[in-house]
Amino acid sequence: MTVSRRTQPRLRDVRKVYRLLGECAETGSDSFAWRRHLLDGMSGIIGARVGLYMHVHKPLQADESVDAEMAQGFMDAGQMKLWEHYRAEQAQHDDPFHLEYFRRQRRRLHTRRLYDVVERRDWQRTRHYTDYIRACSLNDRITSSLRLSGSASSQTLVFHRDAADGAFGEDARYLVTLMHHELAGLLDRRLVQPTSPRDTGALPPRLAQVLEGLRAGRAEKCIAAELDLSPHTVNRHVQRLYRHFNVSSKARLMALLAGEAAS
Repeated sequence: MTVSRRTQPRLRDVRKVYRLLGECAETGSDSFAWRRHLLDGMSGIIGARVGLYMHVHKPLQADESVDAEMAQGFMDAGQMKLWEHYRAEQAQHDDPFHLEYFRRQRRRLHTRRLYDVVERRDWQRTRHYTDYIRACSLNDRITSSLRLSGSASSQTLVFHRDAADGAFGEDARYLVTLMHHELAGLLDRRLVQPTSPRDTGALPPRLAQVLEGLRAGRAEKCIAAELDLSPHTVNRHVQRLYRHFNVSSKARLMALLAGEAAS
């Protein structure tokens, strides 16, 4: 297996991480958009093929659960089906990597490569490796978990490398740690959480279109004409937006969203 010997990241890659976080902040009120961009961007920076985002609630406890899941980079429908099967079976409950990884987490932010946690020979004998990882032509991974303030949940990011690309180097682990450390400072300030009621990505499509028009500064009559709706219907959607975000005016709505997406 080819392993990168580089231990310190290139300065240009560090700059790419900060640039990526800035780009995510620009769409920070839409959790779907910033999470997708984050997974794609970090995968490109560290040479991963698959990126996963999830919230792990009460890891290692009997009632452990996972939500807010997002996956990028599976090559075909067959591989995506394997990921969905893993989720449906909640296979993490007896996944040796998952169990040992969370047992070792002592600090709020925990970032490790696959073989920092499990022995290669033992791992490659498991059903998880055979049924999911090797079946998707993947091998090494970097997993990073951040305990979320005020909850029993961990925001967990996983980056898998294609089997043909060898193992991640220490420089890649450093970059993921840096990214997740800086990401922590943006959460709930410039980036909304996917479970937040302020998440514009959770809006129904028509409400999202009306909100986009309001944020662009267009009047309700203009939005109605663009969407081929009556002004009355658009006004009704605007009132629904006010209720969703718990505000009473367009000015308060715009101020709220500006506070979510910018410092």
